[in-house]
Amino acid sequence: MITLPNMIEAKKDALMMIQGVRDGWDSEFGRYCRLYNITTEDVKTYTEEMSSSFDTTLTIGASADQGIAATLKGAKDVYFFDINKADIYFLELKRVALATLRRRDFLDFMIAENNGNIMEYRLYQKVQKELALPIRLFWDILYEYFRYNAYYLSEELFRSPKKHGKLAQVVNGYYRNNETYYQTQKRVREANWHFIESDFYDLGKTLPEGVNYDSIILSNIYEYLNFGEEVSRENAKKYTTFIKQVLLPRLKEHGIMMGAYLCRYDEEVDTFIEEKLKSDPNGWAPSSDILSGLDMLEKYFTGWTGQNVSYHYLLQDLKKEFEIKEIATNHSGYGMSTAKNDLAILIKK
Repeated sequence: MITLPNMIEAKKDALMMIQGVRDGWDSEFGRYCRLYNITTEDVKTYTEEMSSSFDTTLTIGASADQGIAATLKGAKDVYFFDINKADIYFLELKRVALATLRRRDFLDFMIAENNGNIMEYRLYQKVQKELALPIRLFWDILYEYFRYNAYYLSEELFRSPKKHGKLAQVVNGYYRNNETYYQTQKRVREANWHFIESDFYDLGKTLPEGVNYDSIILSNIYEYLNFGEEVSRENAKKYTTFIKQVLLPRLKEHGIMMGAYLCRYDEEVDTFIEEKLKSDPNGWAPSSDILSGLDMLEKYFTGWTGQNVSYHYLLQDLKKEFEIKEIATNHSGYGMSTAKNDLAILIKK
């Protein structure tokens, strides 16, 4: 099971989260930052397309939904990694909630299906006594700080806590109906979850020795590493090289890695970008004369953004290094193009 912090660490971590709230979260991604209550990617579709075993799975921590999907597919050991130290407290809370709550209560607690807010205190009380003491202390301190008001707690500690509730039922298979939910609940009770506090590019030093993986799920980490004004071919190459040199050797023979999740990827947009980069090869932002005939709205819908140029660089690089499989998935609602689907990139060893 997850190696838990001690009581002193739990209190310190709770106070650091409170400090983050007071400071207005200076860092969007760091050792202490906001949490994700649900995933915003179509985990159900791409895990069904991954033909490898899930027995030992390495995945992003975040909302835990990728790991839960792997558990439903038969994972016995799930290794979650995340730079956010506070994520261990949410992973364990969600694991216990899923292992103990009836389906309706779980949905209300995690996605506010039938009530106004996630993390309602009355539902927390149903799992409170089942939590290990450090996890319980962490959440007790935070509930007390927010005066047991789930609205303020969820709005301050989570990213978009209400926005994607309905979407979550589309892209997550494990609570779609009672049969699947209680099957997942049984498997979560039997599985071992592990937590690795680590930045992505530190995984070569932080992954446990002697453990190789049947499946690896990298979510949309790439986008955070090559986005905004810093988009470059070099960043895409760094990501691909890291996968090849560090993660692929830890993938078992015939294992599959979900190497990147691209929000609203569109081939037409990609072709558009390829043509424009011929005129402006050194950066993602076009020279003023390149798109002088397009107004801002048209620029938005054609996808001429750092996000989509970043995707273009990645796909070019991945196709040079690997034989990849592109899986069209239900779009999450993010992304700057008008594409009707997202794209999951599978890499087989």
